[in-house]
Amino acid sequence: MGKDITAGGCVVMQGEDSQLDLDENFQYNYKDVKVTKDGDRYGIHYDMLHTAPPSTAPKFIKESSLVNDAGWLNVDHQTMQHNQYSNIFGLGDVAALPTAKTGAAIRKQVPIVVDNIDLLIKHDKMGSMAYNGYSSCPLVTDYGKMVLAEFDYDNNFTPDPKLKRMLISDSSKEHWRLWMLKKYGLPYLYWNKMMKGQNV
Repeated sequence: MGKDITAGGCVVMQGEDSQLDLDENFQYNYKDVKVTKDGDRYGIHYDMLHTAPPSTAPKFIKESSLVNDAGWLNVDHQTMQHNQYSNIFGLGDVAALPTAKTGAAIRKQVPIVVDNIDLLIKHDKMGSMAYNGYSSCPLVTDYGKMVLAEFDYDNNFTPDPKLKRMLISDSSKEHWRLWMLKKYGLPYLYWNKMMKGQNV
């Protein structure tokens, strides 16, 4: 019978044949994965691997008085207004929002920040729009095919209704239209619409 080894705050389920003394500083997924060790090197066996570099706020933000304890711009999760300074808003890669830092997330954050700033300037009040943590990670599954991992703050599968315009009924299933969206649609939307604060 296998045993559980705890390391890096996570638990790795070991198989019967593995007897590893894992380095406590080694970080890895807590799921049921097989880990092997060869000298000082660890191997994690996987069926699919999707990696992303660690994110961090720019140094001038991290070293300012505007951040939370983790070094991110300290903003409200729904309005993106700073929790101490009402005239500051933050979104995207610098904001302390517990969701993936992706272009898809920014696409949903921008209209809310634009609406709030506009109403604050004109009427000295905040808008009613709220960000639900929507983000999406495009995963290329084959040449010309892709799926979208779409989720909110609670990790619910949250498909964007605008995808139905592209005749995509389920973004969790690979489709060539999703690949076309990533290759052509998203760069156009980003540079020509999102950067101008438009709701796309």
